[in-house]
Amino acid sequence: MTTVPHVTVDQLIARYDLFLLDAYGVLVTTGGALPGAARFLQRLRAAGKPYLLVTNDASRSPETSLRRYRGFGLELELDGILTSGMLLADYYASAGLVGARTIVLGTGDSVDYVARAGGVPVAPNDDSASVVVVADDDGFRFLDTLNDVVSVLLRRLGRGASTQLVLPNPDLIYPRGPESFGITAGAIAVMLEAIVQLRDPARLQRFVALGKPNAAIFEAAARRHPGIDRRRVVMLGDQLGTDILGANRFGIDSVLVETGVAGRSERTEGATDEASQDFARPTFRLAGLD
Repeated sequence: MTTVPHVTVDQLIARYDLFLLDAYGVLVTTGGALPGAARFLQRLRAAGKPYLLVTNDASRSPETSLRRYRGFGLELELDGILTSGMLLADYYASAGLVGARTIVLGTGDSVDYVARAGGVPVAPNDDSASVVVVADDDGFRFLDTLNDVVSVLLRRLGRGASTQLVLPNPDLIYPRGPESFGITAGAIAVMLEAIVQLRDPARLQRFVALGKPNAAIFEAAARRHPGIDRRRVVMLGDQLGTDILGANRFGIDSVLVETGVAGRSERTEGATDEASQDFARPTFRLAGLD
């Protein structure tokens, strides 16, 4: 196996014109900014290189995210943040879900994303819900709410009613701090799909994922900066299966930052996505932003 070369921050700034940046594991953890993150953004600004935060986080609105990241000392603007929750509006419109009664697992901001997309948020035990959106692992009574949602899904299947399953954030885990991790929305979706399969062995009801590695979020990012040559665009992320795989599929270079989920293990040189058989090998590796 060919080793992925390491790169320096200086080399990246010289090579690329647009930087797409993951949040958790690259710029921040739950405790604050990672070493070198603030300085890295300052250097990009000084070099006149635009950057866009491209995050699978669907638990915070852009406004909430901006306050949080600025509180960590990071130089961001509102139009420099793209979250997976922001993709719900286009998805609801294209899938004919405007007006659909929707169970939302997530925070108050997650519920707002759905409402702004045209969904009608309802209680997690409401059998009339034709859509379930799993946006986050927080913001609700975890076990009680999941029990309610499982019951709704199985009761609806028992009546022959289908339910649209939507997953803005496909991440399974996120870095909480050094060698400390937490589950997130993607892990909840895996569990719910496994349970639904008990009454849906053909797996006809599966989650539609919107965030990385799927094209929708990269296409939205490209629309923010039209005219930039894709050969001069790079994605910096810490997860092979989302950040790196998504960049590869979209046809841009990628950098695996070793301060997050993937870490520094040589076993992270590449990973295969079972569904698509895509091989997620980054263009470069970067030890950290400092």
